[in-house]
Amino acid sequence: MTEERQGWSEWIQAEEDPARVSGKPQPLDDLVVLDCSHAHYGALLTATYLAELGAEVIKVEPPEGDPARRWGPPDADLRGEGLAFAAEARNRYHVTLNLRTREGRKLLRGLAARADVLVEGFAPGHLDALGLGYRQLSKLNPRLIYVACSAHGQFGPEAPGQPAEYDLTDQARSGLLHITGDPEGPPTRVGSWITAYAQAAWAALAALAAAHWRRQSGRGQMIDVSGAEAVMRYLEFSVLLYHTTGQVRGRTGLYERAVFPYTFVRLRDGWGFIAGYTDPNFGALCRIMGRPELARDPRFNTTLLRTQAENEVELRDEIEKWSIRHTADEILAKVLADPGPGIVVFGPLNLPTRTLAEGHWWTRGCFRRVDDPVYGEMLLAMPAWRMTRTPPRLTWPSRPVGYHNAHVYGARLGLGARRLDRLRQQGVL
Repeated sequence: MTEERQGWSEWIQAEEDPARVSGKPQPLDDLVVLDCSHAHYGALLTATYLAELGAEVIKVEPPEGDPARRWGPPDADLRGEGLAFAAEARNRYHVTLNLRTREGRKLLRGLAARADVLVEGFAPGHLDALGLGYRQLSKLNPRLIYVACSAHGQFGPEAPGQPAEYDLTDQARSGLLHITGDPEGPPTRVGSWITAYAQAAWAALAALAAAHWRRQSGRGQMIDVSGAEAVMRYLEFSVLLYHTTGQVRGRTGLYERAVFPYTFVRLRDGWGFIAGYTDPNFGALCRIMGRPELARDPRFNTTLLRTQAENEVELRDEIEKWSIRHTADEILAKVLADPGPGIVVFGPLNLPTRTLAEGHWWTRGCFRRVDDPVYGEMLLAMPAWRMTRTPPRLTWPSRPVGYHNAHVYGARLGLGARRLDRLRQQGVL
């Protein structure tokens, strides 16, 4: 079958086939990254995203190990490794280095002189005070891209002496918690460490932009990303709403002031999300419900009317009277069978176990079971994006403290076994 005659779904699945990822080139395989993310999940993830695209990432941590290695549920670990670290500290070489010693700082300078990117998560100015900040390292290596992740940023009234970064304080300071949850209830945190993942996404994007500019200029630069600011860019129209109307966007729970219906409703077997907010799509929802007259109801017959607070409550009640009599599979079948016009979006609220059981995500390679020689069997989430020619990938999972000392220090700095033994005895490694 010629490529032109092949259906789109078959063609793109073959091009993105997860089983073929390892045979394709990696777009960042010429990039060397120093991961100095000490006790900072956002910085750690920044290096992970670059590593998944093929960068050679060297994780630098003290001889006793990064405190992040202990992060995760206290009643569950992977052979002593915290699950949060084990899940994401992948695709990198793990070395130890005591930056409190003069020799340790000298070795880091040697690594930085040969690196393309350095990612750190220390308090602002900490590495600079040790002679390892951007100002000093950029003199050794003018091409160095230096990424600093912190709670409040590298400058500003609150930058000096800022506390360690915590996801929940970033969520709170960003304004995210003010729009999350039920209006009558207490603030509701986002269930994952969302600010760390957001910070890492912006930091990795900035590092790639800096690498692109360096090709033209020959110069690196400093990148400054704070966790709260990272999540502020997830707040949609909140800032502009205040600017234009003086209104402070608050928690709306099951309701959405911009469009409606766009909500969760109870089902016979749980909860589901349903949306059909433009006029054609709302008409389709009413038709699927067997209630076509609702599309003509004077409370609901325009987008503006459907987003009035009292009308949203009444419309959601009408939808739930119907949805609670059906299972998720039954509603999905009705949605898929509707001939149009208009489109209804529906999806069940999955438990993680149900998500893991859905064949669709396994076909797309969202998860992978790994039989690792160090940690045994692991179930890991894979990169969230697909690329037809240079896809991201999992090369190997996390490794123990100092696992790659001999390899990295031998290959990068020419240190032999005798020298490494001496450095260990001196507390440098």
